[in-house]
Amino acid sequence: MSYRKSSEVTAAEYNKIWHTNWDNGTTRWDMGNVSPALRELIQDKKWELPNGLGIVPGCGRGYDAMFLAHPGLRMVGADLSQLAVDAASKIRDSMEVSAELAAFQVMDFFNFDIPASKYQVAYDYTFFCAIHPSMRADWGQRYAQIMSPGAHLIALMYPLSKAEEDLERGPPFLVSEDDYHRVLDANFELVYIDPKCQTHSTRVGQEIITVWRRK
Repeated sequence: MSYRKSSEVTAAEYNKIWHTNWDNGTTRWDMGNVSPALRELIQDKKWELPNGLGIVPGCGRGYDAMFLAHPGLRMVGADLSQLAVDAASKIRDSMEVSAELAAFQVMDFFNFDIPASKYQVAYDYTFFCAIHPSMRADWGQRYAQIMSPGAHLIALMYPLSKAEEDLERGPPFLVSEDDYHRVLDANFELVYIDPKCQTHSTRVGQEIITVWRRK
């Protein structure tokens, strides 16, 4: 199922498609590994993230949450689907990653109890493009609500290009740098951008990695 960008949809209606995708095993967005841009940022560019608590909304099988987790940074992978959470937990256990460092939970990003400490790190990849564009302002406000001052939001922008016949349809919906600035600038400062970041071979020219600091 796909929607046009201009159409308004309810969150409940829209969430159903992700449950259906997981139920049917239709997870084409899953590349089977950590995103190359994130690995490059942390391992090669040595980007220093705050310690504390981190979150990956729409975590899927959890590769990125597990990659970011370390004793100083406990990560929460959040997904609407129990199947996704179960798959991520299974992979985590097979890799012998501690459940205390990388926990996976069924969670609605727009409606959950925010921990008292809030979050110091967030990673957003195929989540912004997955939600309907009419929900993007709420996306920006929600990150502002759940992240503490000085926290880092890593946003890997994707897809920056699509076939002509699919420009207005999604998910995934087409994104641009302006789309992120429009919903983040009030509460976040862009502190890093790399339009030439490493990417999956099938996504060359479609990704830009950015880091935003909570004001």
